[in-house]
Amino acid sequence: MGTLIKKSQLLNFSVLTKRKLFRQLMILTIFVIICLITSSAVYSAVPVVKNQSLQRNFGSMVIRYDLLYSEPGTVNISLECSYNTGGAYSITPHSVTGAVGDVLPGTGKQINWNVDADLPGANIYLVRVRLIASSATNTIRYVTKKGADMVLIPSGSFQMGSLATTDGMPIFGDEVPKHTVSEDAYYMDTHEVTNAQYADFMSATGHAAPLYWNDSRFNAPTKPVIGVTWDDAVTYCNWAGKRLPTEAEWEKASRGGLVGKEFPWGNTLDRNYGNFASVEGPDTWNDTSPVCSFMPNDYGLFDMIGNAYEWCSDYYEYYYYDGSPGSNPPGPDTGQSRVLRGGSCYDGFFPSYLRCATRYSYISSTTDGIVGFRCVSNTHD
Repeated sequence: MGTLIKKSQLLNFSVLTKRKLFRQLMILTIFVIICLITSSAVYSAVPVVKNQSLQRNFGSMVIRYDLLYSEPGTVNISLECSYNTGGAYSITPHSVTGAVGDVLPGTGKQINWNVDADLPGANIYLVRVRLIASSATNTIRYVTKKGADMVLIPSGSFQMGSLATTDGMPIFGDEVPKHTVSEDAYYMDTHEVTNAQYADFMSATGHAAPLYWNDSRFNAPTKPVIGVTWDDAVTYCNWAGKRLPTEAEWEKASRGGLVGKEFPWGNTLDRNYGNFASVEGPDTWNDTSPVCSFMPNDYGLFDMIGNAYEWCSDYYEYYYYDGSPGSNPPGPDTGQSRVLRGGSCYDGFFPSYLRCATRYSYISSTTDGIVGFRCVSNTHD
């Protein structure tokens, strides 16, 4: 599938498929694996808000959402709001009823907010709401934009790249030097853009369908759209009022606030968190899986590793880290290819290919790949 460049290696879809089938045969020969997996997604002890929507009425607002949480007990749900669009979320609504405070997980939750009581005379169409879900260990701030759930990635510094790994996995020359990067806050889609979301975009704009649009292995509505070029992804982002993440933003978000870990969840490959090579454990899919089928990281982000490669905005440069800016690095000014991150459903034989720091590149005009994307935004509107 195209010319996916991983260091000095060329990854070919047919080769990956053969490897995956061979791996599966080996597993079936050596082990008898019985997987009793339901069709519902599995979630970690991170509170997950999905399908958030807002309905504005005269002087009031209705916020609807679904709440998913694997731990016993409740999640604390609260609201923050801003006024005059791009302002800070500095207002705490008080005149609220419904599913606020300690809320049990479930679908169809509803909050009713009397906006006039808290913001007399305010233009309700300039009021923006952020929903906060707090567990014992995680607090995540959710917004919805163009029908997609997004989470706030907080500002701050993190360690980008690698010098060595904890279990002896190889690192690659383009990951050094390991360096401190500071990023401003931004919002990121909780999951990769799906075929259903991309269908809405095509319907609204007349944009052409990607290569695998009619391929039954990949085209279920809840699976990530793949086979998109870099320009396709940028065009979608522009339509949605968003953008592609920079490579640094992607790596910071992937790490989920963890320090010194190879993967978004820890230092060993854990199949509860992603769709990797071979059908094993919770991974019951030969190819891509529906988004949100595995556990999220501590920022509430799904499938940051595995499933589909994800476009970043940056040009790729092997030695970029040697002199990259320490604050909000935008990537090189020019290049021959664009950065990809995250690996795919056909990776996993070599865990080093799936680490948060692992870098890939791809010719931006090529369509033939298990390549998707997710969006970010600097603003909540």
